[in-house]
Amino acid sequence: MNYKKELELLQEIVPVLFQKTEDQEKEISYKKRNEIVTSSDLFMEKGIIDAVLKQFPNDHFHSEEFNRDTELGDRTWLIDPIDGTSNYAHHLDMFVSQIALYDKGEIVLSYIHAPRVHKTFYAIKGEGAYLNGERISVFNDEGQPNRLMSMVGLSHQTTKDKYLFRHFIDFAYQNDIKIRVLGTMGYEMAAMAEGSFAMLYTDVTNYWDIAPGILLVQEAGGVIINQFGKPYKLNDEHMIVCCDETLKEHVIRTLPNAKH
Repeated sequence: MNYKKELELLQEIVPVLFQKTEDQEKEISYKKRNEIVTSSDLFMEKGIIDAVLKQFPNDHFHSEEFNRDTELGDRTWLIDPIDGTSNYAHHLDMFVSQIALYDKGEIVLSYIHAPRVHKTFYAIKGEGAYLNGERISVFNDEGQPNRLMSMVGLSHQTTKDKYLFRHFIDFAYQNDIKIRVLGTMGYEMAAMAEGSFAMLYTDVTNYWDIAPGILLVQEAGGVIINQFGKPYKLNDEHMIVCCDETLKEHVIRTLPNAKH
């Protein structure tokens, strides 16, 4: 399967749904751990699910608002209707709507729409990564100074040990890399695929947060590993994204849990 019909559906409905939210009054509420949710999140997720079911009635969903506890199986749509909701609620334009399709044991389709900056990213497995219809690739790292690294999850209040954030802050300092914390996994992974960042680190593990960006970055030529320096797999606790094998090997040599 080439999943072009699925991509065309997302390209058709997601921008329209977001535009409809622009004409609606926003309501803000909170979930557990003070996680913010807006009426736009709920409206968009329902709209996406309804549209998918109309065309693919037997498909399944794992999504942030209505299907948080479902399992991954063949033809499961992973949906984050607004990734970067805090940014969105505070009128900061760095947020995205992002969707991935999981089928036959892997992520096969990625779609990330950043409406306020007029960028739409997508990838189908094996067919490359695209921005507004043009092929994109990750940062071409030739060891030049002034590289950028993204961090996602630094300010999340969890029980996780933040030791790798401290590690990579030091790594950045030692390697003349500047750190950026934008507050949206999808936006930052898309920026990684576009070549803005040389690397990215996160301890975020929710499938709807990470799945769309994983395929997009891989199709753009990026390399993704876990805290042990092994190829990243869903359910790993830490994700490190590098623009190429050379940077990956340099990172691995510094990882406290990697076998050197």
